[in-house]
Amino acid sequence: MVLGVSTSWAAGQVTHGRDLVERCKALNVAALELDYRVPAPLFQQVAMALKGSGIQVVSLHNFCPVPDPVPWDRVCAEPFLLSHTDREERLRAVQWTLKTMEHANALEAPYVVLHCGRVAMDAELPTLTALRERVGVQAPEYQAFLERKLAERQARRTPFLDALLWSLDRLAREAQRLHVMLGLENRAHYHEMPNMEEYQVLLHELEGAPIGYWYDTGHGHLMEIFGWGNPMETLNACQDQLVGIHVHDAVGQSDHLPPGSGHIQLEPVVRLAGRLGCPLIVELKAGTNDDDCQAGVEHVRKLMEAVAEPVEDQDERASHSRLHP
Repeated sequence: MVLGVSTSWAAGQVTHGRDLVERCKALNVAALELDYRVPAPLFQQVAMALKGSGIQVVSLHNFCPVPDPVPWDRVCAEPFLLSHTDREERLRAVQWTLKTMEHANALEAPYVVLHCGRVAMDAELPTLTALRERVGVQAPEYQAFLERKLAERQARRTPFLDALLWSLDRLAREAQRLHVMLGLENRAHYHEMPNMEEYQVLLHELEGAPIGYWYDTGHGHLMEIFGWGNPMETLNACQDQLVGIHVHDAVGQSDHLPPGSGHIQLEPVVRLAGRLGCPLIVELKAGTNDDDCQAGVEHVRKLMEAVAEPVEDQDERASHSRLHP
């Protein structure tokens, strides 16, 4: 089990790749994820600075480096959608994802983490949030609203799921050639893709392809507090395809906090990662200071040490674990 850190915490704060690598080395981790907010010049500097550093790039978060057509004020994880129903737009997403995969191959990074798009609809997230705060997720009013929106999503999803499968089929062929694994990340909001049923469809249709499940603890937390899924049920159902984990904490709707500073019970996730040998990448929000980042990394390191126990004990405890006490 490898412990690493995403460059997310330092996004927009460094002007030279050498400085970024030095800050990562100070965290005492052996692995690194380059996130989607790395401009091309900084990416090249980081690649040079990593040589002889003792740090391995484990993963790149699509799209990395920032695609040329995307201005800095529009940088996000999905400037292009793999689920877009317009063929030309979808091709752009595939082409720029392929560039990320080629960079991963050049850096000998085994994983590329993908966001897989969404069902185009009015998700009404502000209304959902306000309802949750006013009446709670168990209230009939909230449940009726959520059920109506989930039904709308289900009715609309087919062309977007087909488009996503089209994209992943093409990317999977290139992933085999480039020796990279594509990690499909669970998402924070109900209209985003894929949900658990869609994971099963995609993994079945692309059986044997270098595609797996990349779990994000904060997104699982949001799934749970908004009442549209059980994160540990999803994680356990997909554990045979699990390839990596983004680890962070959350307080209410605020996630990407340092592990140990919020409400997520991370031990079951770390235990499962240890049993399966998945990399754990601490992924914190931009602007987190280095001391807090270090504290989060050390919290995960201590959890890793605490769960190092006989496999039969891990199996027993993992089967009964939830994200929250």
